Amino acid sequence: MNKFFVNIYAFFIALVVVISLLYISKNQILNYYAIPLQDSLQKTTSLQDDLESGKIIVFGSSELVIYPDLKFLPQNYFNKDLKLPLRAQGNEGQQDFVIMSQLAACDNEKVRQNARVVVLLSPSWFSGSSDNGLTMPKFLEYMYPGMMNKLYFQSESDDKYKIFVSDYIKNNIAYIKNPNFIYEYAYDIIKDDYLNDEIKKIIIQNFDNKDPDSELVKYQNPILDYDNLKIEAAKNTLPVTNNIYGINDEYFTNIIQPEIDKGNFPFGITLPSLAQNEEYHDLLILLDFLKDYKIQPLFVMQDLHPYVFVNNREEMNKLMLTVKSKVEEHGYKYFDRWTYKKEDYKIGTLTDIVHPGELGWVDINQKIIEHFMTKEEK
Repeated sequence: MNKFFVNIYAFFIALVVVISLLYISKNQILNYYAIPLQDSLQKTTSLQDDLESGKIIVFGSSELVIYPDLKFLPQNYFNKDLKLPLRAQGNEGQQDFVIMSQLAACDNEKVRQNARVVVLLSPSWFSGSSDNGLTMPKFLEYMYPGMMNKLYFQSESDDKYKIFVSDYIKNNIAYIKNPNFIYEYAYDIIKDDYLNDEIKKIIIQNFDNKDPDSELVKYQNPILDYDNLKIEAAKNTLPVTNNIYGINDEYFTNIIQPEIDKGNFPFGITLPSLAQNEEYHDLLILLDFLKDYKIQPLFVMQDLHPYVFVNNREEMNKLMLTVKSKVEEHGYKYFDRWTYKKEDYKIGTLTDIVHPGELGWVDINQKIIEHFMTKEEK
């Protein structure tokens, strides 16, 4: 009996020593798992806090950053003019799959109840004229080690979304230089290592300085005269002097005119088959993921200038109709800015050939307000 108690006593002493060493050497352990983990874990809390608080978050790509001084760019207009909180999340190359990945990493019941999400879609994502689907550098920009650890060890999302991410990494691992464990090993392998899993959860929670009681954002519907705002938007837009397409002078001179000189204008649209269109299938994953959100997400499809992208536009129109039908089949709101015919396009809606100008942003902002603020919140 004495031997039994001695063994129990030794076990508890060893346990205390292990826990103490774990606490004392937590930085070294973090560095073992992922050198930038400590800092990047703290970065993840910003997005999750905003999702949980119900702040409007606009996910998009280059349109959010390429013309940062536009008055009606959402992060400018909402925060500066309307004094209503809005977060813009994204830059060039952020597409459906990495948007889903970030949302999956931050997933919990509070997010599902409160999140207000806008997804700005671009036809160019689906066209295959450059990359077919998300690139690994852009994935890594947003799914850095802290976000990956949050996805694997803290997220309440269904395992199938974690496996989607794991499979994407596996298929593109050659594009990661010296991958650390969180990228090198598949989710199934990491999940099955129960002891390591529990240790990592303890470490991650130690550095997850998230406010568990973040205050909910409440919006009051602003009373706006959108006709006057469009007049103001037109006044804010620099006059176009060197083309009839409403494309800003600098872009036309540097990008379009050289192609005209080479006989490459108007442009064509290159399309992969639907079965091979990675972006389309990534969109379907995102649509499926959002099904548990209480507040319906808003999808906004942008445009490709119909005077510039002419060849194969009919096939592109079929794809855009398919995308629209899939979004609406899931019950989500879809603001369609795609114009198939030239006569349906309003000159000046785009500032170049793919990005909204001041006038285009007024329309998008109106839809965001109508979608999330039609009822006054007390």
